[in-house]
Amino acid sequence: MNFISAPTANPSTEAMIESLQHWWSLAGVELGYADQPAALLEAEPVIPATPAPPVQAATEPLTAEVRAPVRNEVLPGGYEDFMTWLSEDQGLVEASWSRQRVMPHGVLAPEVMIVCALPEKNRNGEAQLFNADNQKLLERMLSAIGCDSGQTYIASIAVSAPADGRIDEQHWPSLKNRLLHHVGLVGPKRIICFGDLAAKIIFGEDMLTARKNKQFINHESSQTEAIVTFHPRILIERPLFKAEAWKDLQMLTRISAP
Repeated sequence: MNFISAPTANPSTEAMIESLQHWWSLAGVELGYADQPAALLEAEPVIPATPAPPVQAATEPLTAEVRAPVRNEVLPGGYEDFMTWLSEDQGLVEASWSRQRVMPHGVLAPEVMIVCALPEKNRNGEAQLFNADNQKLLERMLSAIGCDSGQTYIASIAVSAPADGRIDEQHWPSLKNRLLHHVGLVGPKRIICFGDLAAKIIFGEDMLTARKNKQFINHESSQTEAIVTFHPRILIERPLFKAEAWKDLQMLTRISAP
């Protein structure tokens, strides 16, 4: 038995060229030259596509962002009618905050009108303009500038206080307009504004900025001098501020002796 195979014929030149071209194609030799070396068998890196900007859907604003329209309060022209309106009208800005309304009190055409932003509660939970401790300090402050309780008028910008002690800014214009009307009806010679919230509502500045200079409140056809200073509550909590409050009080025109 013959175990010798017959000689195999040499491949033609065309076949060799075709074979090399096929290998080159598999190896990627026919592609353009790259500056950076790369492994032939390594998977091609995935290039992340640039995300398209999200389409802004036309949606209604969130309920929490929707502000109620500012109320245009119809203000009674006479003082007595104005007091009745403050005590009874259910359309006031603060009508939904509390059932307790604290009315202003004092003499008309006073030497000094005291203005705070909100009533406060005493130890029994009753709302009033100033609790007993703050009232005593207030009287001493007034006495220091030659004014007694019989020459004053005390009021808060809002007659009721919300539970969190804050007033939404959307209500500030209405409350300021009401206060200016109130000042015009009372006719004070000087005004002392207590606290940061009162300063922001009336003058559009925080207390520390507003207290740097004497202020003026324009109402109807008149202008009344005013200052801004620390609320008595703050002075009791931080006695070091009493010296600063005294500086504020000294900016007021001196009260003549009766």
